Amino acid sequence: MSAETPPPADPALSRFIPLTRQAVIADLCQDPAMAGERPAFAELALHLQRHRSHGYRALADEMRRCYLPFSPDRDTKRVQTFSAAETGAMKEKLSTLTTHLLERANYNPIDTETLNVLLNEKSPYSLHISVDLAEYDELLIFRRETYSRTHTVRNSQTFFLKRSYETRNYRRLFILLKLKPEADRAAELASTQNLSHAKALKMVRKRRKQLPTGTSSDFIYMKVFKDIPEHDLEMLFPLREVAFRPFDKMKFYATAGGGTAFGIFSTTGKILAATNPFTAVGALIGFGGLLARQIATFFNQHTRYMMELSQRLFFHNLANNRAALMLLLDRAEEEDVKEDLIALYFHAGTRVATQELAGRKARIDEIIEARYGIAVDFELHDALSRLKADGAVRSEGDTLVFATLAEAAEIYARLVTGDDRDDARHMCDPAPVLEPAEV
Repeated sequence: MSAETPPPADPALSRFIPLTRQAVIADLCQDPAMAGERPAFAELALHLQRHRSHGYRALADEMRRCYLPFSPDRDTKRVQTFSAAETGAMKEKLSTLTTHLLERANYNPIDTETLNVLLNEKSPYSLHISVDLAEYDELLIFRRETYSRTHTVRNSQTFFLKRSYETRNYRRLFILLKLKPEADRAAELASTQNLSHAKALKMVRKRRKQLPTGTSSDFIYMKVFKDIPEHDLEMLFPLREVAFRPFDKMKFYATAGGGTAFGIFSTTGKILAATNPFTAVGALIGFGGLLARQIATFFNQHTRYMMELSQRLFFHNLANNRAALMLLLDRAEEEDVKEDLIALYFHAGTRVATQELAGRKARIDEIIEARYGIAVDFELHDALSRLKADGAVRSEGDTLVFATLAEAAEIYARLVTGDDRDDARHMCDPAPVLEPAEV
């Protein structure tokens, strides 16, 4: 197996290491095996962090430049104009860099096929919630870590006895989307549903009336959520249609319709038989109360759904738009630093045959689980690609040679010095155009 070909990952394990870089550095420094290597490791940690920060600052500058024409939260005056070709190129670059950033932050994509399955699953709110993915010109959905949570409920369907069920949840969920222009979406509807363009455009505009004022197909929206149940994924989309399922409609019509008909019959009889006007008024008030109860029953499930939606958007929303980018940049840098330091710590000054890498990775997984009580899929090959680019690891045939901690500290000290000089030299230059591989 070559150093460039990573082994298949265990899908049950997360690539995310739930420890801060400070915790990792402090713990490794306290390792008795470190002994006289602590000063070298501390210097290495300092310079490596500075070098990674420089790379991510450059990436942040480029992503902010690409996002500027699409940001819905811009509060600065626009002094630059871009052609359609330039805007399209910036959109493509932003999508590429965002995908790269999410992978660096150890998020996993939710592909369109999986997304359609999730969106078509039965909703727990006795409602039919539909999302039309064709409304979106750009759509990226990534998640990080899944876990199960047990819920206990009482309701009429269980005769008010306790019932437990499990939900699958995403620890973190990222969504990037851009609406299609109204004219483009109308043209699609006209073609697929055999409608006139005017009627299709009217349908599009009617549906998009539910969007907040200021929402535009010119903008790209980014959101990061925490602890989102898998079955609630559809409620996070801005364009969704909420209706009662056919069975629930039939149930309502049977109960509410029957109850209302009986109420009308009973009320009419009371009014006709009444000799006192107060009796007739009381019968009408009673019928009004019955009708109100039936209407309240109809909207009860919808109210529950809207309450859950409000809580998801308020309490589970971590960041929006540019703030979401900054959050991901910070997380990606954190993951890179942890992976690089762990890889160097366990292999400093050694020579490792490429066929031994799978065993080395498994050993690191075991040590992390034994030391911290967490099971992870450590990305050794990911760390090696960066360390080789930096010169801290070199290839000699089928063997990888790792620098000692002191040598690695010197390598990153030189890189940091070069970073500083490069920053000063290009301070007044326009934002660089980076490729993902350069970061």
